[in-house]
Amino acid sequence: MLNQLQWVFLAGCTAAAVFPTAAALDLYLLPNATSVDIGAVCLDGSAPGYYATFTNVSELSTSWVLYFKGGGWCYDESACAKRSNSELGSSHFFPKTFKFGGIMDADPKVNPDFANFNRVVLWYCDGASFSGNADAPVPSPKTIHGGQMYFRGRRVLDALLQDLLDNHGLDKATEVLLSGGSAGGLSTFLHADYVRSQLPASVKKFKAAPVSGFFLLHDTAAGVPQYPNNMHNVFKMQNSSGGVNAKCLQAMGGPAAPEAWKCIFANYSYAHTESPIFVINSAVDSWQMGNVQCFQVYYMIVYLCVYVCAPEGSGPFLPLVSFACIPRRISG
Repeated sequence: MLNQLQWVFLAGCTAAAVFPTAAALDLYLLPNATSVDIGAVCLDGSAPGYYATFTNVSELSTSWVLYFKGGGWCYDESACAKRSNSELGSSHFFPKTFKFGGIMDADPKVNPDFANFNRVVLWYCDGASFSGNADAPVPSPKTIHGGQMYFRGRRVLDALLQDLLDNHGLDKATEVLLSGGSAGGLSTFLHADYVRSQLPASVKKFKAAPVSGFFLLHDTAAGVPQYPNNMHNVFKMQNSSGGVNAKCLQAMGGPAAPEAWKCIFANYSYAHTESPIFVINSAVDSWQMGNVQCFQVYYMIVYLCVYVCAPEGSGPFLPLVSFACIPRRISG
């Protein structure tokens, strides 16, 4: 069942189109005892949480989809402080329910393979794709709660998984699909092996399917390493050496090695990932065209599914082909 992902992720990429019919997922906010009190907190120091619906189909009670929420990154302390005053950095702003389509949809007509699985959106509130692991908080008067800011994404991930294991039956799982979109897609690359290591031995099927998370370690058209520099700063600021693929770090010479920061990029993590990965990404991703290559374009996206070479055990790579791109200006 976990092999049949082609159409599901095409639907996931266009999830906004099916939101009106998507069932709402309920918020599960972690108690302070298993979050705040052990330092597993959002940027502003508040408790993290997830959105979920748990199956009432007995034969699927051990089947799960875990989905990393996306939402970009904050590249410096000022940007993170601003983010801490939103739902992407503080549970004080979390909505009580959350609708999500595609692979998380409850309608079997939209999502026949996974509609009746246990479905969980791991909410993103750390600004670094669940990779930060800094012990000391950062003084930040711009945060509205407490005046301090925390980079604890890895601890948040641990706390969310532990709550699901302790209270909702993940400890009895037999098949798990790990996914996420955009910054959550990057989270999927970074954490696939780690999440697998935290699951019980009862899991016989585990696969990862990142959507639009293969962000390029690439200079702009003008030859400026703008996005690499931004992510390098995220890695350093948040101490992401404590929260990315461990084998990647080892291959780079260890967490303190000069090139260790590159492990926050999908291509480096993917090269050292053992879990089977079904990669879906755009060949001309609109965000990357604007923010990595620094093209400013008007565009209309037409989705074209094309199989290309993928490692055995992985899924197809789905380029999203952009037609009618009209450049307004090309920098450089």
